[in-house]
Amino acid sequence: MSFRGRPEWDVASNRMQFLRFWNLKLDQLVSPVLEHTANVEVVGREHARRGAREANSGFRGVDALVTGAPNLILLTTHADCLPMWLIAPESGWIGLAHVGWRGLLAGLVGNMIEAVPERASAGITAILGPGISARRYAIGEDVAGEFLRVPRLADAVVELDGRPHLDLLHGTASEAKRAGAAIDTSAHICTYDTDYLSSYRRDGDTFTPMAAFIVRLGGR
Repeated sequence: MSFRGRPEWDVASNRMQFLRFWNLKLDQLVSPVLEHTANVEVVGREHARRGAREANSGFRGVDALVTGAPNLILLTTHADCLPMWLIAPESGWIGLAHVGWRGLLAGLVGNMIEAVPERASAGITAILGPGISARRYAIGEDVAGEFLRVPRLADAVVELDGRPHLDLLHGTASEAKRAGAAIDTSAHICTYDTDYLSSYRRDGDTFTPMAAFIVRLGGR
């Protein structure tokens, strides 16, 4: 599902086959070019196909998408960074983010939730998917220091075995709650400890990113 190390035609074919199971079409899909930023793009039907078939056609430097449009498929790819799905069931707005330590530190989570119009945000919920656990996410003193200098994120740093580790799940959930979202962590599992999930920390440069999708079906 990811363009990393694969021909574009092969990725497009894999995506097409997967979407066919759900009676969806590849030309309904939007996917950004992820660069570990805090940038969010609000997308609509006019953006369909961006990042669907060609790697460079997606939004550059964007790590979260939100939309109020039905039948528009949002896709991000992951290998330890958390997928965060956003739903506002009353209005039908949805979103999807790729949350790594850089994006978390830069404010991606709050930016994404705030990108949903206030009139459409009733009942908004952030669902946190598979990502690396704190136990497996040792970080350097420099990165730990950056988090410790931000009071609202300081408790995402925990010391294990005499080294700082980052609790990406806790930090992301805290940011989402602070921005007014309800939190659902039932889909979270550690990517490093789960053989069938992608993990850059476990597999190094041989990793193959996995995809996360969200779409709201309907005619509204």
